[in-house]
Amino acid sequence: MAEINVSEVKGEVNYEEAMKEFGIEDISGYLKNMDKLPLIYRRHVVFAHRDFQQIFNAIRHKKRFAVLTGFNPSGPPHLGNLLFLKQALFFQSCGAEVFIPISNDETYVFRKSESLEKATKNAYEHVLPDIIALGFKKSKTHIFISTKDPRIYELAVKLSTKTTFSTIKAIFGFGNETNPGAIFYSMVQSAHILLPQLEDFGGPKPTVVPIGIDQDPYMRLSRDLAEKIGMLKPSSTYHKFLPGLQGGKMSGSKPETCIFLTDKPEEARKKIMRAFSGGGATLEDHKKHGGNPDIDVACQYLFSLFEESDRKIKEIFAGYRSGSLHSGDVKSYLAKTVEKFLKDHQKKREKAKKRIASFMLK
Repeated sequence: MAEINVSEVKGEVNYEEAMKEFGIEDISGYLKNMDKLPLIYRRHVVFAHRDFQQIFNAIRHKKRFAVLTGFNPSGPPHLGNLLFLKQALFFQSCGAEVFIPISNDETYVFRKSESLEKATKNAYEHVLPDIIALGFKKSKTHIFISTKDPRIYELAVKLSTKTTFSTIKAIFGFGNETNPGAIFYSMVQSAHILLPQLEDFGGPKPTVVPIGIDQDPYMRLSRDLAEKIGMLKPSSTYHKFLPGLQGGKMSGSKPETCIFLTDKPEEARKKIMRAFSGGGATLEDHKKHGGNPDIDVACQYLFSLFEESDRKIKEIFAGYRSGSLHSGDVKSYLAKTVEKFLKDHQKKREKAKKRIASFMLK
């Protein structure tokens, strides 16, 4: 069984076991009754939920709801971050107001940046242009720097009186050597999650937070606190982790595991061609016995993010398993796709730099 906590994920995650451990449910029952689903939903990359019924009802009955997805500005966004940003885009297309907290405080408190100022600077120079370039609607998107909006501090202080250190310790597993900032950050993160329900933004409403399962402790705490201050319990969706380039979990703090949205297209190609393969030890062996697309990095990136055609992805996986497609074929196809994506995205990114102010929460 993998070791999963808010700081790191160790080992191979068994998602069926994880659902039982964390008390979350398969989301398939809702998805089969929804139209025009992006591939991350069709292919069960988003695999579970907590309390999605209220979001499903809001979409079906065209009621107000919000989606919140935060970002730690320790570095530029990478492909793994697209999993929750694409969900936010989908929910926005369904009518949601999008709230995106940029957690410069988290970056500093958990020592992912040498200063708060550097984390904030990185947010403006790298993170915000990349997020805006993905196509969020200005009129329904509210981005904010965590330490710059006084409502966050006010709400965090209010929430801090509604729980105890024993509860925080039980949820997060904090030990005696824990940085006090990390302890209070749990209140700040809860304030992020509940912010869309403030009266400034129309009061209590269903809110969904797309996350990896490692961030679930923040959701459990926020749901507990919500009722104590007269808000609705927020919902959450859970996506599977995109593997790092060499296998294991992708992490922005380990550049060798990632393709960043700021990478030059030719550098992304080099990274892909060096990625972990699920193919045979030799070309001859692969042709004879085939490979395993379920562990092959290039196959998984195509499956989770880049190959829109369900028919095509089935053909790729079948060819890889049979040996008629080898690792070089799949890597080359992915590299071409990613190069095009990065070229298009980076052009939009340059234009987005001039639009940052219009997306910031007022």
